[in-house]
Amino acid sequence: MEATSQAENRWDFDHLLIGGRWQPAEGGRTYEVPNPATERPIGRAPDASVGDMKRAIEAARKAFDEGPWPRSTRAERARVLGRIADALEARKEEWRRLLIAEAGACWVSHDVQVEWPIRHFRAYEELAWSFPFEEMLPTTVTRSPMGDYLSSSMVHRAPVGVCGLIPTWNFPMFVIAQKIGPALATGNTMVVKPSPYGPLLNLWLARLIDEVADLPPGVINWVTSEAPAPSEELVSNPMVDKVSFTGSIVVGRRILAAAADRLRRVHLELGGKSAHILLDGDDLDMRVPALSSPAFFHQGQGCAMGTRVLVPRALVEPVLERMVAFVGNRDIVKIGDPTDPSVLMGPVVRPERRDAIEAYVRSGVEQGARLVTGGGRPAGLDRGWFLEPTIFADLDNSFRVAREEIFGPVLSVIPYSDLDEAVRIANDSDYGLAAMIVGSNSLTAVEVGKKLRTGSVWINQGGNMAYGPFGGFKLSGLGREGGAFGMHEFTEIQHLAWKS
Repeated sequence: MEATSQAENRWDFDHLLIGGRWQPAEGGRTYEVPNPATERPIGRAPDASVGDMKRAIEAARKAFDEGPWPRSTRAERARVLGRIADALEARKEEWRRLLIAEAGACWVSHDVQVEWPIRHFRAYEELAWSFPFEEMLPTTVTRSPMGDYLSSSMVHRAPVGVCGLIPTWNFPMFVIAQKIGPALATGNTMVVKPSPYGPLLNLWLARLIDEVADLPPGVINWVTSEAPAPSEELVSNPMVDKVSFTGSIVVGRRILAAAADRLRRVHLELGGKSAHILLDGDDLDMRVPALSSPAFFHQGQGCAMGTRVLVPRALVEPVLERMVAFVGNRDIVKIGDPTDPSVLMGPVVRPERRDAIEAYVRSGVEQGARLVTGGGRPAGLDRGWFLEPTIFADLDNSFRVAREEIFGPVLSVIPYSDLDEAVRIANDSDYGLAAMIVGSNSLTAVEVGKKLRTGSVWINQGGNMAYGPFGGFKLSGLGREGGAFGMHEFTEIQHLAWKS
């Protein structure tokens, strides 16, 4: 089926999972996947055709229309999700090695990258038992010329059907767990189409689920491809009832347009340009590392990172001084090989991504922003797609680096005069995914948070990613993932009423 040689640091997957069978892509095509830290190939993935995708969709359609899974019990669905979580826990170190090799994910990110996906699957295991699939409504009196009678009714939350799941590459298992988990817990069938930047870990997960979950054929199908055509087929095929996508606004718009003809259900988790608001000057030495984190954490490759740091005007220089000292200290923010647990910052995922980030840095300088630190490639790292942590100051919210999602280790420090101005700056964005607030007065922080037009507001590093909803306002997307909110996204509401 697949050959994995960890001794040679290669993970080769030559087969797609379609209809419960592992089969090669049409013509046996594969493509190589590089390690972003070394630029060397670490494995290969099947390069599927549109025909392969059509067969996967047909298998999911048959499994939904004719198979037992949509009519499975709570216990059966919970058992599958528990088996997946147990298997992930048992094979965590194998998974970690592949994550580092394919995504360049440093150990500092592994709580999100490794531990949280397991928590997600366990949360959906629990929700398979507790979610209100059926809910009785109040009995009413219906008046009729034939006589009055009582009417009873209920809401039944039915699985939405065949789901096209398109996860992103930056936090691959975190994102796919938030799609597969609720889709399985609510009785759907699905086709997973990973990003071409991150197919290997997805195929590793596909193999794990196939080995341990004992799912009926066709419930989960996995199709990888380097070309866009199979993805276009997935989002436009009339046999697909719902698409869940995490990625860019450009692609999200195309998916929404493709879904319009059949009013297909769509969930979109798109970009962000999140504000991180500092309320006061207390404990700056403790707070500045968190304020600086988008300049180094997973190389800034995250949709919800606080890349616009809003600082009281009088505190800008003290904050910048501490930021530069922190990100410039190579004993702390060490750049290099992500297999080394002491390394805090690895490479960005591809050379074209590095080129795009560098173009943003040039635009900041050209528009007149002060390049406080970084902006180049680190000395001594000639192989791998590395960048320095980069911080801009002396700019306002109109600059490109402050308005557009860079998806790299670049942040902008923007001053404000009072909290009303801070809220205006934070809300002056096409995005509305998340915001962060840090300050000594939690009540003030909560009141500020309520004024922000974002799907999430995290105060003093607080957050509930297992059961809380995640998604955005404005161009940051449609719908929510997480906990029961994610379960609702994979169901249709059916109202049943009868004469009592």
